[in-house]
Amino acid sequence: MPIFVLSAYLKRVLYIIYYWPPCGGISVLRNLKFVKYFREFGWEPVVFAPEDANYPVIDPTTAKDIPPGTEVIKTKAVEPFAIFNLLQGRKMDSRVKDVFLVREARPGIMHKLGVWVRGNLFIPDARMLWINPSVKYLRKYLKTHHIDAIISYGPPHSTHRIAYRIHKETNIPWIADFQDPWTQIDYFEKFMLTDFARKKHQTQEKEVLESADKVVMVSPSWRKDMAELGGRPVEYIPFGYDEDDFRNTTPKDNGNKFVISHYGTLGTDRNPEQLWTVLAEMMSEVPGFESHLLIDLAGVVDYSVFHSIEESGLKDKLRYVPFMTKDKVIEGMLGSDVLLLLLNKGFGDYNVKGRIPAKLFEYLGSKRQVLVIGQADSDVANIISETNAGLTIDYDNTEALKSNLIRFYEAWKEGKQLYSPQNIEKYSFKNLTGQMAALLDEISSK
Repeated sequence: MPIFVLSAYLKRVLYIIYYWPPCGGISVLRNLKFVKYFREFGWEPVVFAPEDANYPVIDPTTAKDIPPGTEVIKTKAVEPFAIFNLLQGRKMDSRVKDVFLVREARPGIMHKLGVWVRGNLFIPDARMLWINPSVKYLRKYLKTHHIDAIISYGPPHSTHRIAYRIHKETNIPWIADFQDPWTQIDYFEKFMLTDFARKKHQTQEKEVLESADKVVMVSPSWRKDMAELGGRPVEYIPFGYDEDDFRNTTPKDNGNKFVISHYGTLGTDRNPEQLWTVLAEMMSEVPGFESHLLIDLAGVVDYSVFHSIEESGLKDKLRYVPFMTKDKVIEGMLGSDVLLLLLNKGFGDYNVKGRIPAKLFEYLGSKRQVLVIGQADSDVANIISETNAGLTIDYDNTEALKSNLIRFYEAWKEGKQLYSPQNIEKYSFKNLTGQMAALLDEISSK
């Protein structure tokens, strides 16, 4: 029996999300993979997403994972990014990058003004103008379409605000799924918030945390923080990898090169200056290393990273690609000898230990060894240790950084890996979808 016929016998979940194909990059991954596997666990997803959204990255190849017959409903999202672009002196239709993590040049007064406007006038985020039209659209849709449960996924937290209002009106069971915290995220303090704006953020966040039937967070440390903030239990379902992405994929051929790679956003708060210094030293101290070294960066990269690489004399060793489709990213990972995972350095009271870059799980799926630079007691470090995927070294421990990079290089010359991820199946998106479906079963049966 065809899948679209079988779906008539499944429970229906309204999936309120912002990131959806043709969006590219890591942001769309969790939404796409849950939708891909929900039917196997008794749930038919109905995707609600914005029409013609201003996604920072476009990758049409992501649409291949959408199951046949999936219902996708959309309404226009009015986004104020044209205002931000105008303040930056850019074309009004330019795609906006993460203004807190990645800069094209040293920020000036107009950048700071744009950040202030974003934090104080657009609450909870720059998609707030999508909330009212979405509630109006869904209110009408639900009069003629049965839905058994709702999931909202954010950030942007405007998705949670849409779900909050629909839940309050209809009492349909609701799961709020968080990729990042709201008021406890590192860049929250960069908004230069007025007391009024800060209180409004906190009030809206509290309403979501107290009203949802289930709250889900992607890291153990942030799960604990959110439970304390909301005064209630919070579930932990991490990001993951899809085994299908790695099937029948040929590793990128890099010739006789020792390739150190980083895929995804590389912001100012994760620029590994010490790594560039160590690699430069190794070129003069380790025989053969200079001729073999290749540094692969792919994705949106802060200007300070390029500056540090050039200052260290590594510019000729850098291969940079601003954008790669998902299949090319996987090929690149499989062809890498060391996969870099750089953790936020953090500041203030921000819990840097809880940030788990989603790329970690695709690194695991590639079965290549991982070098994490960051805190050794972080959630990432625990996953790396548990899976034997690599090792974690603090940013300031240059001695350990150099000695282990030499170990990686010497093993590479012998055709070996020092580490190989093991027992990673629990992080497959198929298994994680089963966990989310179990929560849906629980709240919809009450």
